[in-house]
Amino acid sequence: MIKFRKVVSIPFFLLLAAGLLLSACTDPNLEKATNSVGQADTAVVRLEAFLAAGSANALPNLRYLKQYANLVGRQQPDMRELVGTLQAEGTDKGGLFVSLKNRLADTKQRLGTDAPASREAAMAVGAEAAAIALAAKPDVFNDSLVDVINVLADMSKGKLPKLKFSETSDKTMPPTQHLVGNPAYGSWRGGSGGGFWVWYGQYRLFSDVLGWNRGYRYNQDYWYRSRSASYYGDVGRHYYGSGRNNQSWSRAAARQPRVAANKASPARVKRFKSSNRLSNYAPRTRSAPRQVAQAYRAKRTSSYSNSRSAPSRSGGFSGRSAGK
Repeated sequence: MIKFRKVVSIPFFLLLAAGLLLSACTDPNLEKATNSVGQADTAVVRLEAFLAAGSANALPNLRYLKQYANLVGRQQPDMRELVGTLQAEGTDKGGLFVSLKNRLADTKQRLGTDAPASREAAMAVGAEAAAIALAAKPDVFNDSLVDVINVLADMSKGKLPKLKFSETSDKTMPPTQHLVGNPAYGSWRGGSGGGFWVWYGQYRLFSDVLGWNRGYRYNQDYWYRSRSASYYGDVGRHYYGSGRNNQSWSRAAARQPRVAANKASPARVKRFKSSNRLSNYAPRTRSAPRQVAQAYRAKRTSSYSNSRSAPSRSGGFSGRSAGK
């Protein structure tokens, strides 16, 4: 009688990881990229658990988001759908978290396809994974919610205070200006002067409902010149912005070299816990990981306390000639 041995099925991802680890014996950059992707995966899973549970201990700004949403919902019942969309940003269904998951999925794919092909590709994958891991840290994600909360503060027409920032300086733009430029919610499309901002999916409500009933469109150059301080614009783009997104900011800065890159003062930036993590990722400081600095070819070192100079994920600096 012939006996057959039971075949054990090994998940594809484990086989891939094992293969990459074996290959990494001769390529330290691939090994670092593999480790970085693993750390990013762990960080995103942990953040997802906090968001699903609504853990205000890990993410204190969830309390403010709920309170602000409830007040604006009562004050303006005709905007409850939009308010609900904003409140969902504090969940695992929100645009910012979903964009992190999508970036992680893309990075995992490139780890298996691009990273083994060249040292530069492995370094780029590792750098992106490092950014995702930091973006998924609870204190970083908690700070990112400030922009959503401040949109609600503007919608309250003075009833609620801004968090971390002063009141909007330019009254000619709708409250949604705090989310413009963030690739989780839309993108710049075509046209002269950098084009116009186009919202994704459900976020088109921002233009329809808060656009004074005429579908307000943000021109990139005007917005870049006139925008108020925001978390994404002054801190968070180092964690949440893509290379392509930062290239569009650089072009906007090149067209307006006299406009300060950062609208927030250094003192206000330091009020964010996540700003202490910037040197761990941004290629502007000597303490940045070598692989990140090389991958993005930082042109020069700089201090974040200089309000006219800040790092960009595309490899330059958002000062007089580079920018956001």
